Amino acid sequence: MNIQILTRACLCAGVAALCAGATSPAAQTQQDPNRTTVSFSDPSRPGLLHLALVTGSIVVKGADVKEVTIETHARPAEAEHGPGRWRFHGPRPEEDPEGEAHGLHRLTQQPGLNVEEQDNRMTISAPNFNRPADLQIQVPRRTNLELSTVNGGDIHVEGVDGELEVSNVNGTITLTGIGGSVVAHTVNGKVSAALARVSPQKPMAFSSLNGAIDITLPAATKANLKLQTDNGSAFTDFDLHTLPQPSDSVLEDTRQSGGRYRLKVNKIIYGAINGGGPDIEVRTFNGNIYVRKG
Repeated sequence: MNIQILTRACLCAGVAALCAGATSPAAQTQQDPNRTTVSFSDPSRPGLLHLALVTGSIVVKGADVKEVTIETHARPAEAEHGPGRWRFHGPRPEEDPEGEAHGLHRLTQQPGLNVEEQDNRMTISAPNFNRPADLQIQVPRRTNLELSTVNGGDIHVEGVDGELEVSNVNGTITLTGIGGSVVAHTVNGKVSAALARVSPQKPMAFSSLNGAIDITLPAATKANLKLQTDNGSAFTDFDLHTLPQPSDSVLEDTRQSGGRYRLKVNKIIYGAINGGGPDIEVRTFNGNIYVRKG
């Protein structure tokens, strides 16, 4: 009888252990190994999230949470990477120079991820430069962001209130429902930004080499707009009061030493909205500029 009681107790303990293991953090991580949750050292104040990718896209969404949740997604080997970018089936030549993988299917390996946090600064990086890493991140609404990517993806930020520095080389930047201040730059792509709140006395800048810039500001925003497009036009529905242009002219006169005289005047649109305030600089080389009243 004692042996039977002991056996039943052992079985019950084993079942309980299995149930406990099924709900443990380690088991949850195994169920979704591409999802990571990290908290800032002091959740009571805004943290800084720094993320730099070489190849991949970034999506950041603000929510009423206290932790940062990171999801990584690998692209299939056969995925189309946009117009003019590579598409392949199976190994690329440089990955299999001897042709030893002929007739085999290329398997998709999940991108690696490094996360470090100290003094409310969180740094995220993906170490596999040749493997696109598409990241989807949820952050507390009051979070400062430093985001950048080079190839193979766009940057989207939604519902975040803080100081944002966003940079892209080959892709677009889209900011929606943003509060605070923004510095955004892309080389090849469009910049779109819709701000629900603008930090007072904080200058902002938006620029692109090849792409339009479309900005929506709260109707009561007090700012000085500095707009310049070399190959395009500028549009706004704000009442813009023209201000004297800043001195951006370049003068070179070396004729006395056998040189030349050169004068370059940069024509910009400079004006105040709602009485003026900090500078909001918007510049593109190829593309139109749109400044809209929210």
